[in-house]
Amino acid sequence: MYSLFHFSLLMALIGSVSSIHHATAAFSSGLRKKLRPTKCYMFPGAVPITEADKETCARQTGQVAPGNALMGKPSRCSCKHGYPQAFSLDPVPPTQKFKRSSLNRVNSGLLKLTCPLVVNAIDVLEDEGFINKMNSILAAKEGENELTQCMNDAHAIHSSTRKKLIFGTAKGNTEEAIDDNQTFHMLKSKLGDKGAEYFIDAGVAGANPLSKNKDVKCLHAWLADYLFRVADGDACEDGMTSNHPIGEAILLSLKERGIDFTGTDTCHHVCSGGVDVEGGDSAVTVPIARNKQRKKKDKEIERRRRRQDQITE
Repeated sequence: MYSLFHFSLLMALIGSVSSIHHATAAFSSGLRKKLRPTKCYMFPGAVPITEADKETCARQTGQVAPGNALMGKPSRCSCKHGYPQAFSLDPVPPTQKFKRSSLNRVNSGLLKLTCPLVVNAIDVLEDEGFINKMNSILAAKEGENELTQCMNDAHAIHSSTRKKLIFGTAKGNTEEAIDDNQTFHMLKSKLGDKGAEYFIDAGVAGANPLSKNKDVKCLHAWLADYLFRVADGDACEDGMTSNHPIGEAILLSLKERGIDFTGTDTCHHVCSGGVDVEGGDSAVTVPIARNKQRKKKDKEIERRRRRQDQITE
């Protein structure tokens, strides 16, 4: 009887632990649904990615972490070898270990240019002052030109898309959606109240669309936006069209430097995982992350200062 009693007690304890486990799993599952919309929304002009695309991105960038945030790729492939040249990102990607009260990473930009050939070429353009050139044109025209209209439209699309990814398409950016959305509350705990509002309203590359000073900010992000445009002139969802003078200006500058953004005969070796292409100045290699290159440079410090000033206004 003594042994039977202990056996019964042991089975009861196991049953209790199992019930707690299932209850905890159900709670976590329900909390995940509250954290993110049930229906997956895609960036306009995007199609879902595959596991092979994630591997390609890792080879193109030399980084594994961005793969956790990848959501889509352009529906129109511009690469002559068939590899994605850009990806759309989750603004608040899931962490490897689920945490109820914290976010490990947020992405201010929704698009990432990954083609090594194009990324390296645009790095050179930025170092040569092409961003300042574009900003000067925007400032001189005082908003009365196609570049300004293109910028305003793209900022609106990125802001709208970010809100749909965070709040879902049904409720949108309503007071009810904000009050009921735990992801937004986590953003507030991480970025502060004004920082969270700035984050969801941000445009291309996390830029402030309401800023009086128009700033192209990042050529990589603008060319990625161009790559997600539809192939013809008809309107796509959320106002996406092929009319993109900023992207066209970037491509024209690359063409003048002898860069074919669709690729070279051998550039695919980086994307396919083959041996890196060697051969003088025309070599195609995995780009060095620009944020690491510029971390201690004055212009990056100044950019961060301006961004903080915009948040605290």
